[in-house]
Amino acid sequence: MKRNLILPLFAAAVLGAADPYVPTGDEMRQVRDRMADLKTRIEKLSAAGADDRLLADVAIYHKAADWITRHPEEFFTKAYLTNTLAALDRGIERAGQLAKGGAPWEKQKGRFSRAYRSKVDGSLQPYGMIVPDSYDGAKPMRLDVVLHGRGATLNEVSFLAAHDAAKPIPSEEDFLQVEVFGRTNNAYRWAGETDVFEALASVEKRYNVDPARIVLRGFSMGGAGTWHIGLHHPDRWVATEAGAGFTDTKVYAKPQGLPSYEAWPHYLEAPLRIYDAVDYSLNAVNVPTVGYGGEDDPQRQAAFNIRDRLEAEGYHFTAGVLRWTTTDLRALFLAGAKTGHRFHPDSKRESEAFIREAVAKGRSTPERIRFVTYTARYNKCFWAQIDVLDKMYERTEVYADKNVVKTKNVTRLTVTDGLPYGSITLDGQKFPSPGVYHRTNGKWEQVEPSVGVLVGKVHGRSGPIDDAFMDSFLCVRPTGKPLNAAVNEKAKSTLNLFAGEFDKWMRGDIRVKDDTAVTKQDIAASNLILFGDPGSNKLIAQVLAKLPLKWTKDALTVGDRTYSASGHMPVLICRNPLNPKRSLVLNSGHTFHEAEFKGTNALLFPRLGDYAVIGTGGEVAAAGLFDGEWK
Repeated sequence: MKRNLILPLFAAAVLGAADPYVPTGDEMRQVRDRMADLKTRIEKLSAAGADDRLLADVAIYHKAADWITRHPEEFFTKAYLTNTLAALDRGIERAGQLAKGGAPWEKQKGRFSRAYRSKVDGSLQPYGMIVPDSYDGAKPMRLDVVLHGRGATLNEVSFLAAHDAAKPIPSEEDFLQVEVFGRTNNAYRWAGETDVFEALASVEKRYNVDPARIVLRGFSMGGAGTWHIGLHHPDRWVATEAGAGFTDTKVYAKPQGLPSYEAWPHYLEAPLRIYDAVDYSLNAVNVPTVGYGGEDDPQRQAAFNIRDRLEAEGYHFTAGVLRWTTTDLRALFLAGAKTGHRFHPDSKRESEAFIREAVAKGRSTPERIRFVTYTARYNKCFWAQIDVLDKMYERTEVYADKNVVKTKNVTRLTVTDGLPYGSITLDGQKFPSPGVYHRTNGKWEQVEPSVGVLVGKVHGRSGPIDDAFMDSFLCVRPTGKPLNAAVNEKAKSTLNLFAGEFDKWMRGDIRVKDDTAVTKQDIAASNLILFGDPGSNKLIAQVLAKLPLKWTKDALTVGDRTYSASGHMPVLICRNPLNPKRSLVLNSGHTFHEAEFKGTNALLFPRLGDYAVIGTGGEVAAAGLFDGEWK
């Protein structure tokens, strides 16, 4: 069966070109002229009150041309110039249609591109759409969410070109399909993870999607993304299919320049439990799962890791010829005979049959749930929501058999009305109805949702530092007189580095305001990323007394250690004292950098935990994790 055609396109692109193509002056004039034309059209449409969602479908073509001209090294071959001009022509065509009151792509069938504006940074992000001829919008239809593999020459231009190509859809693809951009090659982590759900939300608003029949699938980097997102969010999918990829960090990525595995400090080791999908293997109990790897592909280990962990959890598999089956849960593990880094046709057919069976049944609330997590970032499975962990990065469980629920490492639990029973027995205590439960000294009590302000680490506000960049964030530039000029310059250079790396590797412009220009609306809407010191940044001075540190002109004290304030800068994430529903970060963007983005995407894990002290020369003097109360 032919399907997911975009994956080979991007896989082939890894080969790239030895040297990028250098457009001639005349060629670049053509690009800039068409960019100017499209920009003028977009501005007129915006001023006329055009629908923002439809305008995104137009403006994404300008964004593609803008980014490739910002990064001319991304004209990998002459085809990228041709495709840039074609993208601008497509944008101009759509702009003309929208100006006349039409948007024919709304009713389009086949393969084409759409876009949305991200809450993270306000950037436009594309996605590929496949709509079969059988779709009429009258009844809900299955949707497949497809995660692409790594492509070293992937950018907006090549993504749009691949999806706007008039390739036929196989007749058996009688369902909707969205192919996620994921902000290029970050293995669907951080803002790349948010992109999956934002693209899905955009599709659900525009098409009649059956929420009980959404499939998640991917191969290679997309397989890693499928393991990660499928196991962290097991109640969203009717089935998942993960081909190749990776499910751990240390063995797969073999990080260099860090302490030996046995000597990794806790702040480096513990946050690996955010993205090491193997630690979430048990969640496959809640969703029909296919794991695949070619016999000759080292990345087959990703599926082996999951299957081995499930067996360690007590689930038995029967080995057949290139397949492992079980009656204990809905899972199928396959190997492609004498196959490298691709899906074997026989394995693909068997996987398709498994998925179609799951789709026919549809996703429903199960009588039994076994859910494991290590962070409040991933805290929900059907009707059970873990609001507060006893200890972050420790194994946390909810096991439910009908209305009998057992927990481990849980302080606060919300049981929603989705529970198919009226009463609940929670760790041996009986309650008459679903609700919010808080445990104190080993005893649960049912409380009103509004009772008790959650000041600790909760979903969306749990650290580490990099966590702040999965949602709307605003960087705040210092404008005042610093306490120490060298530290202030280090903070500003960190902001500039973050802006450049986010532009290149996360495909967006970070939002930046002067400290004197931040509004109440900004504080309400975004995580604040403050740069500078208490002298140069008025917001740092405003919140300083409520931060877990002491900072004067002479000394910086974090925990029980004091450093010279003239040569050290604090870096941290915590609850924002100005808005407890948001996070606050000091003096940091992502804690991994260009070398990690260029390397395997398994290297994009946190490097500084929740807090650190950084010397003006860039050396890490200290780093660590706060407890559940940000202490």
